Parts: sequence; structure tokens; C-alpha cells
Amino acid sequence: MKLQNKIKNNISKVKSNLDKIYLTALTVFMSLQPQIVYGSAGNIQGRITNALNQVQTVLTGLIVTVGIIVALFIIIKRMPSADDPQEKNEVYKAVGRVLGLVAIGAAVIWIVPWIYSLFQ
Repeated sequence: MKLQNKIKNNISKVKSNLDKIYLTALTVFMSLQPQIVYGSAGNIQGRITNALNQVQTVLTGLIVTVGIIVALFIIIKRMPSADDPQEKNEVYKAVGRVLGLVAIGAAVIWIVPWIYSLFQ
């Protein structure tokens, strides 16, 4: 029981640290890109495109971050039984699925608007 409590405490510390790291990285990322707002109506299409690209970038970052957290959770959860070859195989399959889903999710964010723009 003590080992499980220690593992739960370590997992909660890792989650807390990942939350802090993600918030810091997001804050730095957003502060590095200056946002210039003009009162004129010129170049509206360019500003909308720029805003949508930033939304796509943030969504991609969120999907990748969630994927990394899920993969780390799977690895940490299955760490005590890492000596068993069957368990190790299941871990590799689970992490592979997570990475595949992250790749598909990140690609969909960029491919769907591109396909939509082809039919306009």
C-alpha cells in the first residue's frame, strides 16, 4: 500500500509540474508574438488568416500536449510490471496507438481547412 501511495503522489507531482510547464510555455509563446490591432479596414483577409493559423497552432499544441501526458501516464502506470514481456508489449502498443492518434488529430487540424479552401 505504501508503494501505491508513493506512486500516486509522484504521479500527482508530475501532473502538477506538467501543468506548470505547459502554462509557462503557452504564456511565453503567446507573449512572443506581438498582436497589432489597427483601426483601419485594410487587409482584413490577411488578419483573419493569421488569426486562424494561430488557432490551428494552439490546437495542435494542445493535442500534442495531451498525447504526451497520456503516453507518460501509460508508461508510469505500467512501470512496476515492466519485467513481463507481455506487459511490455502492451505498453508499446498503447503508446503507439496514442502517438498515432496524436498524429491523426494534429493532421486533421491542418488538412480539413486546406481541403475546405480547395472547394471555395
